[in-house]
Amino acid sequence: MANEEEKSEGENEKKQSGGGKKLLIIGLLAGLVVGGGGAAGFFLMQSGDEEPIVEEHVVVEEKKPDLPDYQYAKMDRLQLPVFHNGRILSYAVMDVSMEVIGNDDKLLAVKNALVVRDALLRYYSVNSIGREDNPRIVDYDKLSLKIIELANAEAHRDIITRVIISESRSF
Repeated sequence: MANEEEKSEGENEKKQSGGGKKLLIIGLLAGLVVGGGGAAGFFLMQSGDEEPIVEEHVVVEEKKPDLPDYQYAKMDRLQLPVFHNGRILSYAVMDVSMEVIGNDDKLLAVKNALVVRDALLRYYSVNSIGREDNPRIVDYDKLSLKIIELANAEAHRDIITRVIISESRSF
């Protein structure tokens, strides 16, 4: 008898849960139909007799500025004396690259690199590479300007845009 009561309770639960699922599904479907109809009615009411507004989108293509084709002509390791009052204090060893625009100017800068190197050695064998306030410290700005001046003079036109000193040591 206890088994029959347990079975009948289990069947009642199954019947109740099955009915609840059906009501839930019917309620969801009804909600979708009503909501969809309401949305359709809203859009139909909005469309009225007015002429549709046509928006024109003008697409403006911005041309990216053509970036210069930077090339670098590297000089062999440059070694210049650092002196003061006629005495050599030390030697500055550095890696120097000359920045140019375009391959043609790079070829011209590489071709003239030995002549520029010779002119630098001649100039800095008489003039100090050091700063005015401390002659033991290399004045890189003055050195860069001198390299640009000599390289452009040798090429007979302005080809060097800047000088890059990537590594420097004194010994």
